Amino acid sequence: MQALHKHAAVAKREFMQALPDPQQFPEFASRQLQLLIDYQVTASSPAFISVRGKGMMDTGGAHPLPLDASFVFDRHGQRVLALDDLFADPASARKLLADFARTALEAKLLAQAPGKDEATPAARQEWLDNMRGMIADGTAPEAKNFGEFQVDAGGLLLVFPPYQVAPYVYGAQTVEVPLDVFAAALKPRYREAFGSSRQRFIPS
Repeated sequence: MQALHKHAAVAKREFMQALPDPQQFPEFASRQLQLLIDYQVTASSPAFISVRGKGMMDTGGAHPLPLDASFVFDRHGQRVLALDDLFADPASARKLLADFARTALEAKLLAQAPGKDEATPAARQEWLDNMRGMIADGTAPEAKNFGEFQVDAGGLLLVFPPYQVAPYVYGAQTVEVPLDVFAAALKPRYREAFGSSRQRFIPS
């Protein structure tokens, strides 16, 4: 798939540009810096192929930079789809998905707030406020926040890369959205296609 080759080429170029000059930073001369990306088919059907790319880029920082990418290939249209391509009214659909994702992420992430024996009430409230703020910003119904998704068995898997809706330590976050949540918003030609996507699902 051309999109995968392009993504890998961009990652390689950015990695090479970010490598420290060993003459200026001799402490990195013997350190093994690396770029790793693994692409896997996560779901396949007569209508769609979903691919997830996961990896990391270590250029000498405090921790490796996580790499996360998703691709959905329309078999009939012979092209990689953006989320907006699926819907008759993309802005309305994004609002629907944003509301669903925000509710799901708050239920999951806010449950991990520090307990009373781990933080003062003020510190706990600050943690909750910061996490709610990240979730709200990262799920705002803008195209840039929904650039990564997969078509899985019976619905969508929304992918939020590290840092988008939670701090680095929490990694990438995913939200499964059942088909019945957004089916009415699909373009007519994709309604049947989503039905066929239930035929085969390969967990990542």
